[in-house]
Amino acid sequence: MDQVLSFISPDVSPTMLGVSAILCGFFLYTVTKMFGFGSRNKFVVEGRTVVITGGSEGMGKAVACQLAAKGANIVLVARTVKKLQGALDDVKASAANVNRQRFHYISADLTNAAQCEQIIEEVTEWNDGLPPDVVWCCAGYCNPGFFIDTPVQTLRDQMDTIYWTAANTAHATLKKWLVPVSPSEQKPMPRRHLIFTCSTLAFVPITGYVAYSPAKAAIRALSDTLNQEIEIYNGTRQSKSQINATPADVKIHTVFPMGILSPGFDNEQKMKPELTKQLEAADKPQTPNEVAKIAIAALERGEYLITTMFVGHVMKGTAMGGSPRNYTIRDTLTSWLSSLVFLQVIPDLRKQAWNWGMKNGIPSPNSE
Repeated sequence: MDQVLSFISPDVSPTMLGVSAILCGFFLYTVTKMFGFGSRNKFVVEGRTVVITGGSEGMGKAVACQLAAKGANIVLVARTVKKLQGALDDVKASAANVNRQRFHYISADLTNAAQCEQIIEEVTEWNDGLPPDVVWCCAGYCNPGFFIDTPVQTLRDQMDTIYWTAANTAHATLKKWLVPVSPSEQKPMPRRHLIFTCSTLAFVPITGYVAYSPAKAAIRALSDTLNQEIEIYNGTRQSKSQINATPADVKIHTVFPMGILSPGFDNEQKMKPELTKQLEAADKPQTPNEVAKIAIAALERGEYLITTMFVGHVMKGTAMGGSPRNYTIRDTLTSWLSSLVFLQVIPDLRKQAWNWGMKNGIPSPNSE
């Protein structure tokens, strides 16, 4: 949003804010480099098995190709077999060593919890009896429109195809990962990763995404809750007493892209109200490869809430709330700056909507 960059509280000098932000960023970058923070890869995928839902196109396919290039075994999950087959060919072509790596696809409806459990069981059998090491939830689509013009069934469908596909997949995955083992069976294992794909609209909702934003906000709440709850199970592995423990530590992550150029985005643009396009003018869509590359780099640094561009980072800053921080000092400073910026941004968004109504009247479902 242009508002994020151009509207500053009149009581604060934009120059001072800009200089302070740059100096803080330079200081934190310098300290990070001097002391080697984040230099160890915390998301090693070579030789490990990764399941990617929504992996037949867009961001999911880009993630699959880039992880295959890093040596991962890839399982794609989506509904359409033809798309899955084509995507799997591209993934194989991206592989670091196609003779050593393994590739598989599964056609399934992720809104069905039973099918999600079947997916994890099938992957486990295919993976020589071991559950997947990484599960990345990318499934979902956006159906934009104004609230009273959106059928109630569409509101339900958006929650099903966005929130419930992620929740069902996470539930089936964690049930498999968190089965306790006895002290005699415990051995060192690499950390497992559960990754959600959300949206910056979970931080700052925009008019026209009334069916989409609540579902994405629900994913963020699920992620924050699991991020805390998973420590129960991680703690069992550090216990000094002889108790049953989970086989491996688990870490939760969530990625918050903005617009992503894809077939789904093109379809979304056809349905999107003109007011929505105006309000999100500063969202310069990224390619799936750009989003995947930035997200994977952040995972390798061990980040939890991951944004893929500066505007998204500022949006996250204003809505951190009780979410864990990636970097305590940097994220706190960003939160302070974002709060000042959004003193002007939110009223401006409401003002633009008001002006739109004054100029154009009540929107017609068929006019936009």
